[in-house]
Amino acid sequence: MISSELCFVGDVLIRGDRIIVPEQLRQRVILLAHEGHAGIKMMKAHLRSNVWWPKMDQQIERFVETCRGCMLVSAPNPPEPMVRKEFPSRPWEQIAIDFLGPLPDGDYLLVCVDYYSRYLEVVEMRDITTSSTIDQLLIIFSRYGIPNYFQADNGPQFVSDEFRNFCEEQGIHLDSTIPYWPQMNGEVERQNRSILKRLWIAQELGHDWRKELWVYLLTYHSAVHPTTGKAPAELMFGRRLRTKLPSIPSVVDYEEVRDYDQIQKEKGRVYADRRRKACPSNIQVGDHVLAKRTKKDIKLSSDFSPEEYVVLEKSGTDVTIRASSSCKEFRRSAAHLKVIPKEIVEIDGSGNKSKEEDNLKKSDHRTGDVIKDLAPTRSKRTKTEPARLQDFVTY
Repeated sequence: MISSELCFVGDVLIRGDRIIVPEQLRQRVILLAHEGHAGIKMMKAHLRSNVWWPKMDQQIERFVETCRGCMLVSAPNPPEPMVRKEFPSRPWEQIAIDFLGPLPDGDYLLVCVDYYSRYLEVVEMRDITTSSTIDQLLIIFSRYGIPNYFQADNGPQFVSDEFRNFCEEQGIHLDSTIPYWPQMNGEVERQNRSILKRLWIAQELGHDWRKELWVYLLTYHSAVHPTTGKAPAELMFGRRLRTKLPSIPSVVDYEEVRDYDQIQKEKGRVYADRRRKACPSNIQVGDHVLAKRTKKDIKLSSDFSPEEYVVLEKSGTDVTIRASSSCKEFRRSAAHLKVIPKEIVEIDGSGNKSKEEDNLKKSDHRTGDVIKDLAPTRSKRTKTEPARLQDFVTY
């Protein structure tokens, strides 16, 4: 109920000590308040102390959300909900591979993880060219057989034509992860962190890291895995490895392993999605988007590149985009992209709006119309006098 607060000062309608801005001037007032690309909170505080009009806060929020400059430095979108891989049907069917290093002496570790058993195969390498990598993989295949599926990142060894030809010859399906999105190859990345911790411990204690690594792998392969509920060696070879601890051999219940794995994965997915506030992205094929910079040259560089991209294909969180200027195509995670609204506000150096909305309503700006828009509404709250105004009885 604001009718009692309205009055005229000359030809200007005010509410208390704030000017009521006519509709045709509101966009210009917002532009003035947004000079310097002030944020939503700053703009609201600035405007509330000087002017007023109905639904002012909503217009401020919409303006900042569609400002091109503010979009470039805004926070990235939350990640999409996790998608768990289906449990393989047998050991060494689906493999994840990656390189860990370089280590202090210049060596690298080729890490292979079996998705079924979580069994680890680690090979120390000095030369990590494609040819050397293929040679080491052939040695591994001689022990465990040829897998059906490879999950690898976009390292130069795994994206070369030589490696792709090798996979085709061996009948292996190669699935490359999205660039700059290591979470897609999370199984091997998680194992890399575990191995790296043991290498740090060996380095700090002055021990031989190679010996400590093999001791860790023996313990890891023999211990019950938290996701499958069975030891990796037990699922891989159908038996438990002999260690310093006494143990009794047992038969693996494969159906039990499958159910247990599914339950634990679902628990982990729900927990991770809730913690990361994951939600499905609204990116669609044909949308114009901004892409997060993969490298920032200086600290003043925005998180998102100003170049526009067009979405060509989207499969889950894997999005293929094309640059508007060079027509080059890239693969990016949906979390690294931001949809450009159809109505974008751009501020030039003089503080003027260079691209405004064309569908602003045209209306009569006479004083009578303003008063009609501000018609009071009856409050439904029960009013009571404060205790200080009540009558008191004295004796």
